[in-house]
Amino acid sequence: MTAQKVQVFALGVPKADVAKEQRRWSVRWRIDGRDRMRKFKSKAQAERLRSQLLVAAGAAQPFDLATGLPAEWVRVDLSFFEWAQQWLELKWPKWAGNSRRAGVEVLVAFTPHLVYPDAPAPPVSDAELRSWLYNVAFDPNAEMDATSPLARWFDRYSLGLNEIGAGELEFALSRGLLRVDGTTVAATTATRRKNLLSTVLKAAARRKLIPSNPMEFVEWRNPLAVNRLDIATVPSAAEVAALVELVASAGSDARYAAMFELMGMAGLRPSEVAGLQPGDLRLPATGWGLVRLGRATASPGERYTNVDGPFETKELKHRAIDDIREVPLPPRTVARLREHMEQFPTVDGRVFANALGRPVASASYSRVFKRFRDELWPEGPLSKIVPYDLRHSAATIMLRAGVPPAEVAIRLGHSVDMLNRVYAGVFGGERERSNALIDAELDGA
Repeated sequence: MTAQKVQVFALGVPKADVAKEQRRWSVRWRIDGRDRMRKFKSKAQAERLRSQLLVAAGAAQPFDLATGLPAEWVRVDLSFFEWAQQWLELKWPKWAGNSRRAGVEVLVAFTPHLVYPDAPAPPVSDAELRSWLYNVAFDPNAEMDATSPLARWFDRYSLGLNEIGAGELEFALSRGLLRVDGTTVAATTATRRKNLLSTVLKAAARRKLIPSNPMEFVEWRNPLAVNRLDIATVPSAAEVAALVELVASAGSDARYAAMFELMGMAGLRPSEVAGLQPGDLRLPATGWGLVRLGRATASPGERYTNVDGPFETKELKHRAIDDIREVPLPPRTVARLREHMEQFPTVDGRVFANALGRPVASASYSRVFKRFRDELWPEGPLSKIVPYDLRHSAATIMLRAGVPPAEVAIRLGHSVDMLNRVYAGVFGGERERSNALIDAELDGA
């Protein structure tokens, strides 16, 4: 077979007398004497295609005569919208519910902005667009009507995978990292969204749908996140105790008092507390007890689970299936749990259940927590805390008591490195005592 002769010419510049909105940069190349051309609104888009064509030609890659593009590029000619749906379907069976929800969130955030610059506005409101993406386009179990206005809009205007470059991604990032109210999402959320978008494109590159991941060429710095905990926003042991006592006197909502006790005094995650079974607990009449954690119960929502209902049971975070983490329980926590189990007998093998006997959802205990938080701390640093912040209380109590960081990390279920980074502020008041210890050592030298 005779080798193809491919020539890639210099970039064609727009004419100076053409109106700005009509200017186009052109890429022209020749395959065995047959000229091909593509025009772009931006110079960056044109230069990217020209560079990719030069690489393909230099590597003697075969070109598809029908499209004029390297044959590998056109094995499957997908738009970003089409690939996003395929990628989600590939990942869906392997993911837990919260991962599914996070993946859908990212695709909904970016897909409307990875369209052609001259695309008209979508034929529905922003709220209707988001709802359709969440509930139809990016729900692998839903059936999408290809003739619907939004399906046709994305089919026509979604950028092809090969048409996405650094410029298009930077534009999408500038829009997809905003909340509905126009404010920027938290730094950790921004980083997670950008990284997951990069993962989507990296998967396309691995399958040879695009030559490389265009995110590698994006000049975009992830916003800096403050990893160090603000100690002012962490309830003290006395404040946790006050909250628990107040909840314990609240009638049917008293069922959540022991949950908050376990978070604030033992450092359990909310999902770990929700998954507790009686056999996990060692509750002696006196002294310290123990909980053997082997599962977590999350409530990502019914559409994100593999079972009927909004709850799913899974392995512990950062742990293998069937791995166990043992956490000692202070005597006061043991007493609270014993009282809880006398007042609220187990339902279907669960230590904690809502008033209807169903698993405890985050919305339920968060509602109770907020009500009593607002009563105790209507203003100040503690007025915005959430149930998960009680876990920080437990870590702070242990560290200030002098428990070795390695032991604290084991009880919390994460690394010593993470512990040192997040809870560095706990030791702010230790400076003078540490200086005195060093002085004593130096004086004896």
